[in-house]
Parts: sequence; structure tokens; C-alpha cells
Amino acid sequence: MPDILEIVMDVQKAWSEPHQPGATLDAAGEAFAKTVGHRLYTVTRMLRGGLEVERIYSTNVAAYAVGGRKPVLPNAYTQRVRGEMKPFLARTVAEFAPLFPDYETIVGLGLGSVMNLPVVFNGVVLGTVNLLDREGAYNEQHVDQAMLIARQLLPVLLETSTQT
Repeated sequence: MPDILEIVMDVQKAWSEPHQPGATLDAAGEAFAKTVGHRLYTVTRMLRGGLEVERIYSTNVAAYAVGGRKPVLPNAYTQRVRGEMKPFLARTVAEFAPLFPDYETIVGLGLGSVMNLPVVFNGVVLGTVNLLDREGAYNEQHVDQAMLIARQLLPVLLETSTQT
């Protein structure tokens, strides 16, 4: 397994590159691929008022377009990620289907395991990193490494935030 410190530093090096936020988002995607893997990687930012999120990055723009918006629903997922500011892990479709209105799209892409990683600053969730893979691909051991990488997107979410 690659050294997580080296991988995190590679994402931080991308901060100084031109063409932001793409350079940093791409570097983070490579970091996730090297550590926990993914078949779909998206990043969403919270919109002012907190009632919607907007996708600012996607590895599958046909299914999950950049600029696409979703309402924030009052459910256990929202409570965990926004209220408690903790990652959400679903190892199987059964664990996320009741919470995700787009679960049929997710399953249709051959995906069945989800990690949603909140990026937090000053007590506010600015956005989430969303990693999806085949069913059973993720477990609790993946969450800590993924969070180390996700936190490296703080400059991107601060730059694109409508919350601050």
C-alpha cells in the first residue's frame, strides 16, 4: 500500500498548480484511486441556505454532471454528514437505497458501496467528497485514509463556497 503521507503531500503540491480547482480535484482523485479506490468520484459544495448541494467535480459527467444540484433531504444521512459532521459509509445498496433518491442510477452504474466525506471549516460543512465503488468495496478501514485525502480539498471548497 502506498505511503499515505506521500499521497497527501502530492495533493497539497497540486494547490500551487494553475487551472484550479481542477488540478487539486484531479490530484485528489488520483490519491483516492491509489488508496481506497473508486469507480465514481464526485465533489459537491453546499449552497447558501443549506437546502441544496451543487456538484463541482465528477468522473462521470454523463450520469452526474458538474453543476448538477440536489436538494438536501431531512434524513439520517443528512444528520450524520451535516449535523454530526461525520463520514457516511454504506457497504451495500440496502444500506443507502432508503436514503438516496438516485439509488437506481447508482445501481445502474454497477455501484453498490458509498463513502461520503464531509469537508468542514469553522463548524460548517462546506461540501462532501463522494466515493462510490462496487458493493462491498468499502469498509471502516477505508474511511480514515479517505478522510485524510478529502480534507486536502478544503482550499477548493473555501474558494468555491457560498457558505462563507
